[in-house]
Amino acid sequence: MANKSKYTGWSKDQFMATLRREILAARLKVTLDEQLHRETSLTVKRLANMKLPRMRTPGCRIGSDPADALVRRALDVRAGRPKTVPAAEVLRELGPEG
Repeated sequence: MANKSKYTGWSKDQFMATLRREILAARLKVTLDEQLHRETSLTVKRLANMKLPRMRTPGCRIGSDPADALVRRALDVRAGRPKTVPAAEVLRELGPEG
C-alpha cells in the first residue's frame, strides 16, 4: 500500500496556500544564498522557479447580485483590452456608500 502524504485530506485552497508559501520561501533562500555566496540546492532552485499559484480570497465569488453583474462586465476582456465601466454607472449600481 502506498504511503499517505501529509497533504492527504487538505482542501485545494489549503494546499495551494502552502505551495505558495513554500515557493516564496525558496525564492527568499535563493536570494539570501546568492548574497552570502552559498550554494543553493537544485531542489530549492527548481521550487523557486515555479509559477506562483493564484490566491483565492474568501469574498471573491461572483453571484447574482446586481453589483456582481457590473463586476462581470468590467472583467470581460476582449482583444486584450479590459472593458471600462463609466464611474456614474458604478455609483448608480453600488450607491455612493459602496
